[in-house]
Amino acid sequence: MEAFRNIIGALLVLFFMAGCATVKTDQEWGKLKEIAYERFGEEIVWEQSEAEKQRTQNEVARLLTDGLSRHDAVRIALMNNRQLQQSFEKVGISKSDLVQAGLFSNPSLDVLFRFPSGGGRTNIEATSLLPLSDLWQIPFRKKVAATRLEATILHTGQIMIETAAEAKKDYDAVNYLKRSEKETKEILQKFQEIRDQVDTRRNFGFMSEQDLYLSQLMVFDAELELARIRNQIATRKAKLNRVLGLKLSQNNYELVPEKECEEFAHLPDLETAVRHALEHRLEVQMAKFRIHRAERVLELEKKLIFKHIGLGASYEKDVEGTEGFGPALDIQLPLFDQNQAQIARAQYEIRQERKKLQALEDQVWEEVTGDLEAIRLFETRRRSLREQIIPLREKILKYAEKWVSAMQLNRLYLLEAQRGLLQSRQEYVEALMGFQNALVDLELHLGGKLP
Repeated sequence: MEAFRNIIGALLVLFFMAGCATVKTDQEWGKLKEIAYERFGEEIVWEQSEAEKQRTQNEVARLLTDGLSRHDAVRIALMNNRQLQQSFEKVGISKSDLVQAGLFSNPSLDVLFRFPSGGGRTNIEATSLLPLSDLWQIPFRKKVAATRLEATILHTGQIMIETAAEAKKDYDAVNYLKRSEKETKEILQKFQEIRDQVDTRRNFGFMSEQDLYLSQLMVFDAELELARIRNQIATRKAKLNRVLGLKLSQNNYELVPEKECEEFAHLPDLETAVRHALEHRLEVQMAKFRIHRAERVLELEKKLIFKHIGLGASYEKDVEGTEGFGPALDIQLPLFDQNQAQIARAQYEIRQERKKLQALEDQVWEEVTGDLEAIRLFETRRRSLREQIIPLREKILKYAEKWVSAMQLNRLYLLEAQRGLLQSRQEYVEALMGFQNALVDLELHLGGKLP
């Protein structure tokens, strides 16, 4: 009996010590901060208390005070985006799973009391078992959980990169749409002036009713275009606010316009870009970790043929008071279920994950190729509009103004020249926005940063 008590006491001490395991995420958070600093040169914030949340809000308010720059938009998104914040919690969840995978199963204690119906002493049986199978299963469970945690870190890093890219795109959209709004308002004002002049000249018989109708139609078209642009500004600014995690009360900030890039960005060739993407893109690293995880699962499943083996001690005291003590063994015999189905499943998953990686590599090649070609196309359009088409439109407008003033041309020619210039300027702004979007897409598809 004394030996049985000693064994039970030793088991309790052992499992009490094992139960002291805690969940700390300092190392994992350090990896996420490294990803953010390497790609953006910025710090990230994980709000885990009301005090940290308040500090974040104070920093956001400070950054919005003097207007929102493109760089500030990225900073705010990385510290205040709600989707990104909830993804940080997934890291804690995965770390908890890793800690759980390293814990031994609780020992079992079965006690049976038999009370004789005719009176007399009670018969007692007690068995305590330690799950011996944990000794070889826990290391593999920890490997599986560790690869899952690493994949979660990479997935969270990918969300960071996508969040920063989304903030850049939405900022650029609002910035360029506001530029289009300004130019459209100026042209609309000129359209209205010309319409009024046409109306005055019609009253004196110098222009027809049809001329007046055409001038009014152009004014209406410009007004509709201005309304469309304002609608897009409101929509994209609402999206930007969502990406930045801003409240309704923080919506009154102004954008700080970015200086337009005059020179074509230096870009890597296709082979260099694809190689860089395959080395630095977190999705590719995640795909490789999923392969490792599937391989670890296969190792674990092979160890689960004997799913449960318990080793411990048994104690019995019969009605005469005689005590008996000895070792106890509890084992599930793999007669029918030898885990063959789960082993086969794990083998299929390994092949599936390897093929996913191959498909992703093909996708990387396609995306990088498309981004480089889009950048070149928008750059060609931008240069052509800035250096050729818009200067020609301005010359046509000056010509029309000159000869309309000399009463040698109908004022509708001036109206048409103004509309042509407006259209070309809008196309130029669209080319600028397309160029910036393509650059952001290239950064995203290269892993968050140009080589």
